[in-house]
Amino acid sequence: MEKHDFFNDMAAAWDTTNHYDTDKIELMLKLLYIKNGDAVLDVGTGTGVLIPFLLKFTGTICAIDSAEKMIEAARKKHAHTKVNFVHGDIMEYPFEDASFDHIICYSVFPHFDDKRRTIAHLAKKLKPGGLLSVLHSSSKEKINGVHVHVHNRDIMADILPPARGLIACAQDCGLREEIIIDNAEMYLFGARRKWHV
Repeated sequence: MEKHDFFNDMAAAWDTTNHYDTDKIELMLKLLYIKNGDAVLDVGTGTGVLIPFLLKFTGTICAIDSAEKMIEAARKKHAHTKVNFVHGDIMEYPFEDASFDHIICYSVFPHFDDKRRTIAHLAKKLKPGGLLSVLHSSSKEKINGVHVHVHNRDIMADILPPARGLIACAQDCGLREEIIIDNAEMYLFGARRKWHV
């Protein structure tokens, strides 16, 4: 079963089977210094877990997911908002370059097969000075432990790398690391696009 099918199959039960630490989410988003009016791209939004938190900072949000049932659930949950929900593959969807002040990958980064290519692609979509962030409200050890025990070969191989291991890749893509938290409580890697490349 492909990842796409796995997440579609999980969409209906996702919010009841997955629990998120809201205090950690709020803390991590505060560390990103999102300003009112900033254009935010929520990559792999799933059922829109981050949306209510992001709306506390800005109303300019685009949420994308490749699993149509996930994005459908997110649309229903947040129908009262002005969030732009997009069904599509972030690596293929034709967002213009330099479109976003923040690109956030919350609980999705392990599922990208080519992480270097993903960072390079997302870096182009950032405005100069924009921030690319990889967030998890659990440790990488916990995340990787959960994936290893999922009865799906595609998901079992999805590993979250050490945050410091992303520095060289970010630098190669015109980003400079700004925030690194990789401990027993949470995972946050933030890298900012340089103003002049």
